[in-house]
Amino acid sequence: MKDKEETKRKLIWAVGEVIRTEGFDSLSASNIARKANVDRKLINRYFGGLNQLIEAYVAENDYWLLFTNRVNEVINSTNFPGSKELITSVLQNQFSFFFAEKDMQRLILWELTANSPLMKSIHNARESMGQRLLELTDLHFKNSNVNFRAIGALVVGGIYYTILHTIYNGGTFTDLDIASEQGQQEIIKAIGQIVEWAYKDADRS
Repeated sequence: MKDKEETKRKLIWAVGEVIRTEGFDSLSASNIARKANVDRKLINRYFGGLNQLIEAYVAENDYWLLFTNRVNEVINSTNFPGSKELITSVLQNQFSFFFAEKDMQRLILWELTANSPLMKSIHNARESMGQRLLELTDLHFKNSNVNFRAIGALVVGGIYYTILHTIYNGGTFTDLDIASEQGQQEIIKAIGQIVEWAYKDADRS
């Protein structure tokens, strides 16, 4: 059992190594197995196939999928503190996580540039997670003039674009140095302000 788990870890690690050194187009069973130094047959035996192995890798590197269980616990908790606080925390943490995690940056770039059924499936899984979170806000914004789902789309899209643009093109973005601690804190603060404004505007409707 120990050898099996170690081999599974090697294979998941090897997926990331192939992506980093050769790119997504090189994600084949033979390349991954060679990088992990194991028999390629073990991919099918331990994961059920190449796509399932890649999904296992993505689940360990995608922000939304990583916190699926934790968010579900909060949603089902009788001590739920309020959707505004939860949504603010989730979005702010997404910014920090995405900025720090190179693997997730590569995943999002792959998702945006590749016509891949696998990535579409992963995107749908992420959307399902986001749907559960947004359902918590629906009651608050019902009968108001605020479409928080549209706001959420802009914030999440803005997080991805701002970070990817800064990292791959360098320099500042809207005169903010996102690479600096101060610049990152300004973005995190702005995310909180956007959510706060949305809730306040809904209360006035």
